Amino acid sequence: MKNERRNHPLRGPILSVVERLGMASRRRLVPVRSVKVGAKERREARPGDRTLLLIVLILGLLGLVMVYSASGILAAKTHQDSIYFLKKQLLWMGLGLLLFVIASRVELDRLRAWIVPMTCLIFALLVGVLLFGAEINGSRRWLRLGPVTFQPSELAKLFMVIYLSHYIAKKEERLSDFSEGLAPALVMIGLLAALILVEPDLGTTAILVSTSLLLLFLGGVSLRRLLPVGLAMIPLFLYWILRTPYRRERVMTYLNPWGDPGDAGFQMIQSYLALGSGGTVGLGLGEGRQKLFFLPEPHTDFIFAVIGEELGLIGTFLVLFLFVWLLWKGTRVALATEEPFSRLLAMGATLMLTLPAFMNMGVVTGLLPTKGLPLPFVSYGGSSLLVSWAALGLLFNVSRQTERRKFPR
Repeated sequence: MKNERRNHPLRGPILSVVERLGMASRRRLVPVRSVKVGAKERREARPGDRTLLLIVLILGLLGLVMVYSASGILAAKTHQDSIYFLKKQLLWMGLGLLLFVIASRVELDRLRAWIVPMTCLIFALLVGVLLFGAEINGSRRWLRLGPVTFQPSELAKLFMVIYLSHYIAKKEERLSDFSEGLAPALVMIGLLAALILVEPDLGTTAILVSTSLLLLFLGGVSLRRLLPVGLAMIPLFLYWILRTPYRRERVMTYLNPWGDPGDAGFQMIQSYLALGSGGTVGLGLGEGRQKLFFLPEPHTDFIFAVIGEELGLIGTFLVLFLFVWLLWKGTRVALATEEPFSRLLAMGATLMLTLPAFMNMGVVTGLLPTKGLPLPFVSYGGSSLLVSWAALGLLFNVSRQTERRKFPR
């Protein structure tokens, strides 16, 4: 048994690194016990890693407070109701918790059986949004379903994680063969990325491609094969950015926002002012000034700047710590899982929840060019919140499959 685990093709580079640090060799994994019920054998229920839920509940509650603080005045002016955005966020969070419960209890084998229908649904939604989607700010990213709008590209990120986890677990040793292993996966990634890119939505495309390549790497595909793919994508992204005037303007603004402080650089400069004026402890909850029609989108993509202004460096470090903690806990869940599909699903869901957060914080602090990326669980927005809670539910589902004993001291 030990030799089988040692030679398993899906152990992945991350587990090897952990073992070299002397951690995995000190942990004992206890497989989930099974109990027979009639003619069927079912997994005995486990409580799961409740710390995952605790981390996200803290982020979600902080998000509710900050959405109200950042949007109250805007909502009063545009909707004559200061809690308009808060009420919608509460509704989305309630639905998200429902999705979390469903995803945390679904049989993962059944999820794999739904791969073909899910593939058809995702492609239908992404094509449908290009043909019939609502155009907002020059982009067709949303489908209207009665009184609500939904962003299919958010669902595509979760589907890509499920699909690649299934595909890698199914192919195993054949992944080393380019034509039979890696190429079909790259075709699927490329098709989804292309459909999202023409909406246009460069930020979501970057998240989907980055998460997919990382998952392939963690699933056992060597850097020797992935590096040429990554390098080939760089000129494509550069061409897509430079061919459009407003994207070129964003790049120039990123390099020097003070070159056009009244127009292209306005949002970035207001973000700097919000973060800088907050100091160490902040101006106080609700006391921020940049949200008073200075900082565009204060309750969505730039809510991290409002957190920095009102809660200071302490508040921003708290958010950063929570996402790093989520990354750590999700990685441990993945490492504690022997079944290949479950391990990859856990790692993919973890990357999907944390990578956009780090990119959002990078944009708000000026480390990355401005891009429309929400802060998961914190920013206002239904599509992102629902899909994030569903991804967390799948991660929690995997954590219920394994018991993990504490490291010996």
